[in-house]
Amino acid sequence: MTRILAATLLFVLATAASAQQPAPAPDRIIANELDLAGWCEQEAKHRYIARNITPYQWTSRYFERSNVLHVEGSLRVHGEDVQVRCRAARGAREQYAVIEIDDPAIR
Repeated sequence: MTRILAATLLFVLATAASAQQPAPAPDRIIANELDLAGWCEQEAKHRYIARNITPYQWTSRYFERSNVLHVEGSLRVHGEDVQVRCRAARGAREQYAVIEIDDPAIR
């Protein structure tokens, strides 16, 4: 009887723990140049911060060509400006956006 009670208790606890897991975040859609510019800045900064490097002074310009959104930006890192380029099709999920950072330390 004790084994059944213990097994039932474990099952209930496991079920309650799995029910508390947060739902995955919905995919963000890149609808315009501003969406891509925000994603590009955050993605570039995250890549540096993950390597314990603090970037600052983000500047960018953005434009669209043939339904492809483009961002050309720069971050100040190591006392130098590092060029960052991002692109994505209008309406694409952010997971399909492309980022290029002209810094060998990030490749």
